[in-house]
Amino acid sequence: MKINPIRGAHDLFGEEINKFNKIISEVKLVASQFSFNELITPIFEYSELFKKPLGEQSDVVLKEMYTFKDRNDDEITLRPEYTTPMIRAVISNGLLNNLPAKFFGTGQMFRRERPQKGRYRQFNQINFENFGSNDLFADIEIINLANIILKKILPNNNIKLHINSLGSRENLKDYKKILSNFFNENKNSLSRESIDKINSNPLRILDSKNKEDIEVVKKSPKLIEFLSKDNLKNYEEIKKCLINLEIPIYEDSTLVRGLDYYCNTVFEFKTDEIGSQDTLIGGGRYNGLIKTLGGKDLPGVGWAGGIERIMLLMDNVVNLNQYIHFAILDPEYKTHALKAYDFLIKNNYSVYWNYKFNLKKSLSIANEKNANYVVIIGESENINDNFSVKNLKNGNQEIKNLSNLLDVIK
Repeated sequence: MKINPIRGAHDLFGEEINKFNKIISEVKLVASQFSFNELITPIFEYSELFKKPLGEQSDVVLKEMYTFKDRNDDEITLRPEYTTPMIRAVISNGLLNNLPAKFFGTGQMFRRERPQKGRYRQFNQINFENFGSNDLFADIEIINLANIILKKILPNNNIKLHINSLGSRENLKDYKKILSNFFNENKNSLSRESIDKINSNPLRILDSKNKEDIEVVKKSPKLIEFLSKDNLKNYEEIKKCLINLEIPIYEDSTLVRGLDYYCNTVFEFKTDEIGSQDTLIGGGRYNGLIKTLGGKDLPGVGWAGGIERIMLLMDNVVNLNQYIHFAILDPEYKTHALKAYDFLIKNNYSVYWNYKFNLKKSLSIANEKNANYVVIIGESENINDNFSVKNLKNGNQEIKNLSNLLDVIK
């Protein structure tokens, strides 16, 4: 019986795992430069952790969470996002005593969505969170950090920062009422799906991809018109600083993000190169969320990025390590070959042997794998306690003993 992967899940191997590891490496490097500490949480939590913060009427809670009962009859959910688990972790472990508390994590998330290019039911995500500061610098820093990571991984891609302000929670509450009234007046022009959201979650209609909804949304009241003077001033200052950092911005009045905990600054880094799943990184400010989850009344700002979507835009990863293939011509020479094999590994070289005793076949495989050198061990090398080293880039071949083997392998 052939067993296939579950729909919406996928395996990572070959060039894909090289891209994945490249992303993780760059993320950790930039995190250290910005003084963010790594935090890894379990992949499952009590379901209540997600229900209220994400919104009881959000698509994630209503349709997408993988939820089950364990043997103790506790309701458990595989984490659909990373912000709330990270907040739970910093509260549980007393990590909010020294502020700001800056953390990042990478790991697997689970949502039962319709699989398509760049969207999986089990996917990998990057998260950066800054807890405890209302300073605009925290918003600017977290956006700049995301921009630097994307530039390092995707230096030649056209990626644009979309930004908006949702204002304070009071602003947002008033705006939702105005928006509900507007959509109720125009409900005959909306899709069935959006009609169901008019009273429960009207903000979600703003980023609908349905053509009928888009035409209605164009005429809807814009949130920025209802921002307080202080919120508007903060928003203008953030935009000014981002421009000074040479980060091009696009003001997007329909950008609201999909989860209920956002307020004030929201942003997304988008591309037009991978179809409808065009958001690579998205986030914003979520003041009040830490208190909702049982912690202190502290502000927070952060973002999440989809690793698989970023991988879609990446070129193949060039391995800068020297790769060395072994060609052992007879089983009795293995003991001698092992000395060089072990020596090169301990000197941080990548080595490979195909367990065959055929020079022609070994050279063929070495070329297929784009090896830099072949170390040949035949009768002469075994007797004289040395090794023949062939440079596959220029064809030169030299005989070396173990002590000067590295003289030819650069």
